[in-house]
Amino acid sequence: MDWHKCAQSFIHIVEDQSFAKAARRLYSSSSALSKHISWLEEQLGVQLLRRTTRRLSLTAEGECFYQRAKQLLDDWADLKESIRNTYNQPVGILSIGISVVFGSLYIVPLLPELLEKFSRLKINVKTLNYPLLSNIDTLDLYFSHKSPDFFSDAMDHRMIAHTHLQIFAAPSYLAKHGTPITLADLQDHNCLLSMGHEHPNKWEFAGAAPITVQGNLIADNNSIAVKAATAGLGLLFTSPLALSPEQKKHLVPVLPNYHSPRWTIYAYYPKLKTLPLKTQAFLSYIEKKLEDTLPISE
Repeated sequence: MDWHKCAQSFIHIVEDQSFAKAARRLYSSSSALSKHISWLEEQLGVQLLRRTTRRLSLTAEGECFYQRAKQLLDDWADLKESIRNTYNQPVGILSIGISVVFGSLYIVPLLPELLEKFSRLKINVKTLNYPLLSNIDTLDLYFSHKSPDFFSDAMDHRMIAHTHLQIFAAPSYLAKHGTPITLADLQDHNCLLSMGHEHPNKWEFAGAAPITVQGNLIADNNSIAVKAATAGLGLLFTSPLALSPEQKKHLVPVLPNYHSPRWTIYAYYPKLKTLPLKTQAFLSYIEKKLEDTLPISE
C-alpha cells in the first residue's frame, strides 16, 4: 500500500461523505477505497471512521489525521507545481469542461496549435451543457456562463467574454408566419426553447419585462435548436457567439433593438495557492487567442 494514495482516498471519502462518490472521483471502486482505509487504520493503530448504513463520521483521531494529511498533500501538490513552474514546461493531463457549442466553435479549433506548442500536455475534454457541482469538481478548468454564485468557494474564476442573447429566425419562417414587430408579438409565434436557459419559456430582455413564450420544440442542446431554426421551424433566442459563420448565413436578426441582459462567460478553476502550470499555460493561450473574437469590453 501507498501512504499518499491511501491518504488521498481517506480525504475524498471524508469530503464526499460517501465511499461510492469518492470512488467515482478517483476512478476506483468502493471496495478498493475500503481497503485503503483499513490499511491506514492498521498502520496507525487507531480507528479513523465510524461507518453505519446511514452516515460516515470521523473519530477524534480521524479528524486530526484528516487535517494534517490534507495539509501535507496540499503542500506536496504545491511543491510539485512550484518545481514545474520553475522549469516552465506544462506537463500532464489537463481536464477541461466545455459546452458542445462553445467548445466546438472556439476551444477545439485552437487545440492543434496549442498541443504542438506544449508537446508534453494532454487534454481531456468533457462536454457539460448543464453543469452540476458534482461533475465539475474533478476538472482543472471549466468554461461557463453560470454566475460565480453557482459555484462553491473552492472555485476561482476570471472573465473570458461578454455576450447577449438575441432573436434569430430563418427567412423561410418569417415569410410563412410574418415578422414580429413588438415583443408582445413573440407570444403568437413558435419559439424554440432551450434547456440551456434557466427558464426556457421566459425570454428576458434588457429594459423590458420578460415575455412568456411557447413552442413545439424543447431542446437539451442549443445545437439542436439552432439547426431547427435554420430549417425554418421557429424563432431562436441565442447568443451570436453560438452561431457558426455558415449558420449565420441562414438566419436573420428579429427585433434587433432588443437583447437579453449581458451574459458573461467565465473560466472556472480550483482555488489553489499555486495554479498548476498546465492550467496557467492553457488559460493564457486561450485568452490571447480569443481576445479579438470574444471581447471583454462593455
